Amino acid sequence: MMKKFLFYVISVLMLAACSDDTPGLTPAEKNERTILAYLAANNNLDGYIQQNVIWMYQGLARQKKQSTLVIYYKPSSSNPSIRQAEILVYKTDGYGNINNQPALADSLQNFRNIVAQADVHTAIAGVSTDAAVMEANLKEMQTIAPALSYGLLFGSHATGWLEGEPVHNSGISTFSIGVDGVYVINLPEFAQTMERSFSNSTLDYIAFDACMMGTTEVCYELRNATHYCLVSAMETPADGIPYHRLMDDLFSANVNWTSVCSNIISYNRSEGLWGTFAAVDCTKMEELAEAVKNQLTTHIEELNALDYTTIQQFGVTSSYASDFKYFSFDVAEVIKALNGGSLPQDFKQILDETVVAQDCIDTFNQWPYDIITDKDKFCGIGMYLPTLVNRSWNNYYRSSIAWYKAAGWDSVAASAGN
Repeated sequence: MMKKFLFYVISVLMLAACSDDTPGLTPAEKNERTILAYLAANNNLDGYIQQNVIWMYQGLARQKKQSTLVIYYKPSSSNPSIRQAEILVYKTDGYGNINNQPALADSLQNFRNIVAQADVHTAIAGVSTDAAVMEANLKEMQTIAPALSYGLLFGSHATGWLEGEPVHNSGISTFSIGVDGVYVINLPEFAQTMERSFSNSTLDYIAFDACMMGTTEVCYELRNATHYCLVSAMETPADGIPYHRLMDDLFSANVNWTSVCSNIISYNRSEGLWGTFAAVDCTKMEELAEAVKNQLTTHIEELNALDYTTIQQFGVTSSYASDFKYFSFDVAEVIKALNGGSLPQDFKQILDETVVAQDCIDTFNQWPYDIITDKDKFCGIGMYLPTLVNRSWNNYYRSSIAWYKAAGWDSVAASAGN
């Protein structure tokens, strides 16, 4: 009799443990989105990128769904917590536990402790900006954490579409996309690497925690690699993206890009920093290219007479930074200038469909990042003017950047005899 009674009690307890009325013991819903972070930190940003990882961890710990964050981290030689490139995996159960342990208390959330809590995988060795190494590691990260869709956080130095040069050269120092020691990767090769690394349109977005990526040239090159790009038209503060404020949105199947841009700019403003950010629908870039081409070829006379020094541009020139002035101009302001100061409605429509969210700070007044003083002159995305600006970049731009022909600059150049 006693055995039957004990069996009855145990059965009741087991049923209660499996009940939906006990949320603490019920598996949380699983996120469809996995976030990957590719952090090329073998440079002077390593300390800042470590803080970015802490913010990612904090945002992950607050998730109310089972969620996975996979980080590729290539450290500098001075990093005491990671000695070589590693893949760090973090999974939350949606109830405050990460990798089957309680999330670290606030006072313990430093980079060393967060690395120690990771499920660590040795990364494919090599230069993190080498296309083959990048592809191999991104594919390995997907093998470790299969998902229906991915968001990619890319953290490093960058200079957008500009051709990369070894960073130890004197004079202008351009990074293109990513820096590993003195090694970089250029935009066309980066885009091709992204296309090879993700199949079946699984890469929903790339969030660039990197400078000067908010251009038509970048987003057009990536049109077959990802749906959205989160980008800055300007150089970005070294602090980086405040991930602790964004992870809810970034894990969402339908990212609220307005909220993302607003949160980044709100953080920068609260810290006394500058900033621009925009979300671009890369699937609309061919339509935008056609719209720009129509405007340029229709207004060749006005374009040739345009005083580009009066147009809102996004490049910084300073005594301690390279000369990027005039590498990119606000797209809407250029088209307005060709149309007597007004933006044609059909062009505005496609621009609004392409740049789905944007925000900026126009009150920052400390040189050299005080170049935006009017929000109305920021549409979210810039482009170069290769037939007007005479810089050493032009040969590379004409020969290597797909936007050059897509937007009709080759036709403009031919009509001008250039």
